[in-house]
Amino acid sequence: MTLRKRNSLALTKAERRIEGIQMINSELNFGNGLSIASYNTRILELRDKLAAYNQARAMVDKTQNSLVEAERELNSYSEQMLLSVASRYGKNSDEYGMAGGTRKSDRKKARPTVNQTVISAESGIV
Repeated sequence: MTLRKRNSLALTKAERRIEGIQMINSELNFGNGLSIASYNTRILELRDKLAAYNQARAMVDKTQNSLVEAERELNSYSEQMLLSVASRYGKNSDEYGMAGGTRKSDRKKARPTVNQTVISAESGIV
């Protein structure tokens, strides 16, 4: 399962806003650190952080896929090991049970179900 890349509404909004402000004056400076240059710096910082986040997420996806595949391979190998014990010692042996299998003699037998009808004493309804 791949994780979707993350977008930033704040980044999209800021990019549109700076475009509009630059149309007014590309060197606009309101003082107190409020300038187009500082605004653009903050936009670039967020864009870089978002890119790093999405790259890390892609790496997590890759690692997770690798982990899932390793688990599948190990499950298959475990099954082969149990079947090998069964073929050597039998499915009813103590060794088969020790290897994690359920011995044939320990399995519960399937019993047929019997439909039981409940009759209410007061109403006689079935």
